[in-house]
Amino acid sequence: MGNNYLTAGEIFTIVWDWVRQSPLAQAVPTMYADSYPPNARGEFIVMSSLSNVIGEQQVATVGVHIYVPDQTPSFGHAAAQRYPDRRRLAELTRIAFDSLAGYPAGKRWFFDISDESLISEEGISYTFSNINVQFKTY
Repeated sequence: MGNNYLTAGEIFTIVWDWVRQSPLAQAVPTMYADSYPPNARGEFIVMSSLSNVIGEQQVATVGVHIYVPDQTPSFGHAAAQRYPDRRRLAELTRIAFDSLAGYPAGKRWFFDISDESLISEEGISYTFSNINVQFKTY
């Protein structure tokens, strides 16, 4: 491959652009790079670069984090207990999996979902689907 290696910034841009034109962006149109602002509201996506390994096959990992506000049902006068909106998280994660799958025609790269987990963001009453996408060139 030699000179055909992509930088972490170039890979981030490819994945960002791919997500922006996907059904995931239609479901969650607000996206941030690397972190979210303190006034973030509603559902949003945060993308971050994790690693870029150059070898016979270049493999980079990009994090696609889908944030969904926790639910806080009220039971009389008792303190509200929050819990993840698992149904919405599952729905958006499925859209992400479908959106990030495949080999784009005429390209020398493809996506592979390498890991997914739900993580609670205590400080802001959100839970997010933490999806690690491996971007592979050949």
